[in-house]
Amino acid sequence: MKKIRVSIANFYKSLKLNAKLFITITLIMLTTLAFVLGGLQYAFSFYDEQLYTKSSQVLMMSSNTIEKELDRVEEVSYNIAVDPQIQRILSELQADVTGYDFHRLQQEIEDELAKYIGSENYIQSINLYDSVGREFLSGSSSHPLKKEDKNLAFIQADKYEGENHWLELVGYNGDLISARLILSYEQLSFEKIGKLLIRVNLNKIVSDLPKPQGEIAGNIVITQGNRMIFSEKEMDYLSEYTFLTKNMQGYSIENIKGERTFINHITTNFDGWTYWSIIPFDRMFAKITAAKYTLLLVFMIMFVFLITIGFTFLRKLTNPILDLATTMQEVQNGDFNVVHRLHPAIQNDDEIGILYRNFKTMIQRIDELIQENFSKQLLIKETEFRALQAQINPHFLYNTLESINWLAITRKQEQISKMVESLGHLMRNSLNFKEDIILFEEELDIVNSYLTIQKYRFDDRFDMVMDIPDYVRKYRIPKLIIQPLLENTFKHAVEPSIYTMNIKLSAFQEEDKLYIQIEDNGPGIDPLILQKVKEGLVKPRGTGIGLNNIDDRIKLYAGEHYGLRIENLSGNGTAITVVLPVRTG
Repeated sequence: MKKIRVSIANFYKSLKLNAKLFITITLIMLTTLAFVLGGLQYAFSFYDEQLYTKSSQVLMMSSNTIEKELDRVEEVSYNIAVDPQIQRILSELQADVTGYDFHRLQQEIEDELAKYIGSENYIQSINLYDSVGREFLSGSSSHPLKKEDKNLAFIQADKYEGENHWLELVGYNGDLISARLILSYEQLSFEKIGKLLIRVNLNKIVSDLPKPQGEIAGNIVITQGNRMIFSEKEMDYLSEYTFLTKNMQGYSIENIKGERTFINHITTNFDGWTYWSIIPFDRMFAKITAAKYTLLLVFMIMFVFLITIGFTFLRKLTNPILDLATTMQEVQNGDFNVVHRLHPAIQNDDEIGILYRNFKTMIQRIDELIQENFSKQLLIKETEFRALQAQINPHFLYNTLESINWLAITRKQEQISKMVESLGHLMRNSLNFKEDIILFEEELDIVNSYLTIQKYRFDDRFDMVMDIPDYVRKYRIPKLIIQPLLENTFKHAVEPSIYTMNIKLSAFQEEDKLYIQIEDNGPGIDPLILQKVKEGLVKPRGTGIGLNNIDDRIKLYAGEHYGLRIENLSGNGTAITVVLPVRTG
């Protein structure tokens, strides 16, 4: 046994430094790892036992929170129905109210509704209808109520005679409607004077639920009977699963489409709803297993680092490196001669010696490159100076235009004055690179300056019409988008024609997109050429390069779904449409 220990010791001494380091750290790490694995296994086994209990607790908390928020909506519905102002206005609307009186009452009732919707986070919209079916809306929704949904809600409101009733909107996952019939309480007549529909975003309520342990919560599903009302996440296999319960509360592990799934449910008194927690069983424990190995990996890395810095024999390795680091710092400060005073270890043939010699060679080469680059920079600076001397000062050009304008005014040449002013304004905006995104109305100023010049040039050979809504003027768009397109229209439609060309500039909004359109009654574009341009088989010539430039700028600014569209009109002429996102900031 003693001989074996001596042989092992001699073998260890003959090993290289990296081998000794590897064996030493491995032995220490294996010993410590055994204790860590035992502790982690116990900790995670205890955690696994708590999953079923925690899942039930989270589901119960979620159902209570959801129903609490829906009860708040019912309370809002009741408060609106008995609100004295709304009762008064609906009673006045019973008469034949038109014109200014109707608009006054409409404004009053919408102001009252706005007070209720402002304090609620989950109400999308409040739809109030008077006895003849006129609608008063507060709030907004990306999908307005369908006629069939509205009629069904009216039927349910009449059926429950003043009590609240909940309906789900078919096709909208998570959208509910609170329906209530509004009765008149004046002199206790209980006359039907309106209907109230409140649209609630159930998906937003669920997304705001406190979920300290998201994996335990899983996917929350709400059913009524065997019909699914809401699903937090889209799971294809849920459409084939039958949601049936024998007990008010329980859980099971089922195999759905080959995947083990933990299903927990609880039934409440709220409209016969059942809440389900759907958790992919294997995925849940896969993440726990990944967490175990991650913790082990982090522990091993930190442990190796701490043991390494404690080894005293590493000083022979770190001292030369420290000397090299000091030398690098001095080189960084500009002293390249320090490489000649390096540690004698540069003579060794090991890794440190190779590192020293390569560093010295590198520094010498860098010094040579610096000297060479310095000479080149001097030449570049001289060239730039000469180029600057040859440039025209824009301010000199602007001052010259102002002088011409002044001279034209003094000699009462109003056309020349207007053209010079427009040209100056156009050049100032074209040469100003400080802002790439400007207001729509600022772009229109540039367009008007361009049109002023073209009006004097072509006189009555074109007729310009603008249809720009006021709200569009405050939107922000990339600079110099419209003027180049008008320039293209003048080149291909106005210049070749001997007749008066009609040009229309319009803008309109659809959802979150802004459309800017320029139409003319010119000769149009050959359909075969236009089709090839759309398919990318040919590139347009002439100002088409400018159109491609604008299209590329828009795509870089907003994305591939935006850009230019070129179409021939049904008669003669061309329509160029710019598609941009609606942005106000």
